[in-house]
Order: sequence, then C-alpha cells, then structure tokens
Amino acid sequence: MRPREPARPPLRQRIRSDAGVSSMEWALLTPVLILVMLAVVQFAMVYHARHVALAAAQSGARVARTQPVGGGWRDQAVAKATDDVRKVGPNLLGGLQVRTGEGDDERWVEVSGEAVRVIPFMTFHVAQRSRGPIECFRPDVGDGIACQEAAR
Repeated sequence: MRPREPARPPLRQRIRSDAGVSSMEWALLTPVLILVMLAVVQFAMVYHARHVALAAAQSGARVARTQPVGGGWRDQAVAKATDDVRKVGPNLLGGLQVRTGEGDDERWVEVSGEAVRVIPFMTFHVAQRSRGPIECFRPDVGDGIACQEAAR
C-alpha cells in the first residue's frame, strides 16, 4: 500500500499565501534606505566642509589682522587659509577660492568651494567669512592714530 498524499490546499488559498512577501518588501525598501544613508553622509560632509572653511577663514583673518598696514598681508592670509584647508583634507573642498578684503579698519578672509559630492548630481557650495579689526599700535597718550593713517 502506498501512503496517502496530504491534500493540497485549494487554489484560492495558495494564491493568497504570504510566502515571499518579506523578501519582496526588502527588495523594494533597500534602494530607499540606501538613498537615506547617502543623504545623511552627504549632509555630514557639507557640515564638515563648512567647519573646515570657517576654521581656515579664521586662521587667515588672524594672519591678516596682525600684519602691518600696507605690505603683503593678502598673500600671507591666502597662503595660511589655503594651507589649513589642504592640511585637513586636500579633496574636501573642490574649487577652493580664498578672497581677502579690507575696509573701515577691518580685514576679512573668505574661503569658499564645493563640498565633496556623495550623491551624484547634487553639488553644495560652501562659503565662510571671518573678519576683525586690524591690530595696530595706538599710543596711550596723545591723539593716537588710526591704523590706515599710520602707513601714510
């Protein structure tokens, strides 16, 4: 005698079965999860690039503010800011630009560039500026002199 085969469920029950649904959900959800993780990493890189640009601008401005009026303070400030960005990460800011300026007894340094791209087709421009008063000698006695007039 042959053993009796188990009865197969009706066709309608086999069609409504949940078998394989879990793997299908993961297959649909995985690209969304990867995109969310890439977005988090992208914004972390932009945040980090902003901090690096600000630190470089501050160190460049520190050099600019302490140099004597006139002279080649611009080149020294640009070199310091560029060097600071390159020390932290040579590829962190693409298209690095360092600008300097002076006005009303103040000097400023601006560092800008494009943050590292993690998500294709998304570019984030980063720009940070630091400024402060020019540090120069002003005597305690007498009228004193403005920083820009001292060079004349």
